[in-house]
Amino acid sequence: MKHSVISIDLAKNVFQVCIMGSNHKIISNKKVKRHQLLDVLRQFESTTVVMAACYTAHPWGRAIERLGHKVKLILPYQVKPFVVGNKNDHNDAIAIIEASQRPKATFVPVKRLEQQDIQSLQRIRERYIKQRTSASNQLRGLMAEYGVVVPVGLSKLRAAVPDILEDAENGLTTISRGFIDRLYQELAHWDEQVDELEIELHSLLKENDDYQRLQTIPGIGPVVAATLVAAVGDANYFKNGRQMAAWIGITPGHHASGDKTQYRGITKRGNRALRKMLIHGARAVLNWCGKKNDKLSLWLKALSLRAHPCKVVVALANKMARIAWAILATKQVYKAA
Repeated sequence: MKHSVISIDLAKNVFQVCIMGSNHKIISNKKVKRHQLLDVLRQFESTTVVMAACYTAHPWGRAIERLGHKVKLILPYQVKPFVVGNKNDHNDAIAIIEASQRPKATFVPVKRLEQQDIQSLQRIRERYIKQRTSASNQLRGLMAEYGVVVPVGLSKLRAAVPDILEDAENGLTTISRGFIDRLYQELAHWDEQVDELEIELHSLLKENDDYQRLQTIPGIGPVVAATLVAAVGDANYFKNGRQMAAWIGITPGHHASGDKTQYRGITKRGNRALRKMLIHGARAVLNWCGKKNDKLSLWLKALSLRAHPCKVVVALANKMARIAWAILATKQVYKAA
């Protein structure tokens, strides 16, 4: 029997599998244990399988695709309005099918193993950076309580601490010198961990052509390029660069009612880490555009005369996302002209 859509409400041990027939009526909606899921799906002809995008959706998506089914991962916030009645697995599975049938439903591509490796390393790196920032802030704050103030900047803090520990006339006690040294060693430890992860990321991606091409775009270095490769994958999944920028959440919010239309701040939907990386890269480009005369720099100079610097940075990040889509879709390098 042919089925138009199968939806799966993912869980840890027991999944809810809902089957919709070609007449758009629910045929079955039952629980399936984890070890039985693939055996159940093997019984059906190739069809569309829809799941809510979550941390376990990608490995299941790859396994289901190997069975010959087409897998779609829908964003959870698009499913929530279609839950009718109480919140339970039965109603969630139906809501996933209903949401997937909407004309404007958007889906997340199933990630390859390489993409998940890159993304995992980046998340670990981000946590290490937070730990390093926490250690440096505590070190700076505790020294300030003893009257020892260090200029702003992580590099200045690293350079100043050894001299502070050696200075016998700065009023620090034996105890304070001990915990300052421990925090300094912790800071060096996180520096080493971050450097090791960046080397591992580069070695993982050095043969990736998309990774190399993306770095030709102003503001996109190794870390931002790795984030794009991990998050986007196949650029042809998006119709154009604007759609990819909207997916990242770097386009203006839009509110319209009757003849009144308002454009607000960016939507901040999609991949938060990628959006942050693009904005940091755009800020670096803006800082140096005054010394350049290429087309992008001239556009930035003109925009800076009539808009706030923060708006200029976000506008540039939006443009960088569109350029990145063009680079990934056409397999060409960036040309300033």
